[in-house]
Amino acid sequence: SDFLGGAQPVSASATTAPGDAHTAEGKKPYVEARALETSEIPRVVADYAHAAKNAIAAGFDGVQIHGANGYLIDQFLRDNSNFRTDEYGGPIENRIRLLREVTQAVVDAVGADRTSVRLSPNGETQGADDSNPVALFTAAAAALQEIGIAFLELREVKPYGNFGRTDVPRVSPEIRKVFTNPLVLNQEYTRDLADADLASGLADAISFGRPYISNPDLVERLRTGAELTPDNYRTWYSPGAEGYTDYPFLQSVDA
Repeated sequence: SDFLGGAQPVSASATTAPGDAHTAEGKKPYVEARALETSEIPRVVADYAHAAKNAIAAGFDGVQIHGANGYLIDQFLRDNSNFRTDEYGGPIENRIRLLREVTQAVVDAVGADRTSVRLSPNGETQGADDSNPVALFTAAAAALQEIGIAFLELREVKPYGNFGRTDVPRVSPEIRKVFTNPLVLNQEYTRDLADADLASGLADAISFGRPYISNPDLVERLRTGAELTPDNYRTWYSPGAEGYTDYPFLQSVDA
């Protein structure tokens, strides 16, 4: 509510995320969200399309719909956060409806070749989880294949790592069977792990997130086998330059 002028946040159902939110005044406990009214959903869908148009007008090559990490679309997808009884809740086909409608609206606005989607199919993220992730996310991927998006990115939580862990097996091998457009995998990748998943055909590309924070020249470091600079997670949400623009480039390290 700190980011909404004090208004109550919205979700698929009246639920409360676990833990604390990062605000300008420090961490604060999440407040309970209210369930979106069915009549409000067309406006939400239109907001995604409007944002996509603005991004293209601003000069971006494409947009990515964030359907992962426990955010709004993910809250509609998962059965532990979506308790709706209307056409957006209950069976899987209903729970993927918002994702389908948002994606189609964005594709209609800016083109399928400029549209991608990010999902996080295995394990819990920010309280969002599902009892049958293979069935849910293969259905979602099949719907995205039908729409014809440019690529699908999966954030796959691993049994190890410093940004969430899970014992839920990765769903990408099953998604690969129904999604034949480019598939991008993400999270906890090293150069060797990335090469292995590319060589096996499981992925068409690997994306890196956190390593880019502390390595502005990550591509060159991976290409040359140079050591990576570790990130300082305490600065991820700081309001100043520290942790954003003060990490060294490779040449300054060598010098």
